[in-house]
Amino acid sequence: MKKLLILTIICVLLALSGCGGQPAAGFSESDLTLTVAGKEYHTRDNIETVIEALGNGYQYAEGKSCDYDGLDKTYTYEAATFYTNPLAAGDLLAEIYSASPDAVTSKGIKAGSSKADVLAAYGDPMEQDDYLLIYRASEEVGSPALCFELEGDTVTAVFLTVDPV
Repeated sequence: MKKLLILTIICVLLALSGCGGQPAAGFSESDLTLTVAGKEYHTRDNIETVIEALGNGYQYAEGKSCDYDGLDKTYTYEAATFYTNPLAAGDLLAEIYSASPDAVTSKGIKAGSSKADVLAAYGDPMEQDDYLLIYRASEEVGSPALCFELEGDTVTAVFLTVDPV
């Protein structure tokens, strides 16, 4: 009975040893976020949530959408640019792009981080070349992607997108 109790305690301690500390390396759907000015955003969030949080201090541009009925819109803040598509639910985020260290991924990667930091945090990307690392939670067409632009071994920009990359 005593051996069973000791074995149970050891199993519980081993199970709990993974809790806390740094997140485990690897990419999952929960990583498809970008925190800008302290607020977390996802693709397909409504632009109104961005404007409510970040205010009206943006540069605005619009153009006829090639894929949807209405106008694609761009809202550029100091820390990030938000691109929208006109969908039935409103103007929803198609892409969030940032070359600012003020925009951070769920695992702390931002412009200025190293390629080694990205690989340690997320593992091997689904797609890559000398200038871009692309992480997707799914291979479905139109599935969101977390992307890192590189110059040498340094991240120059981070973006979330539902557009094909």
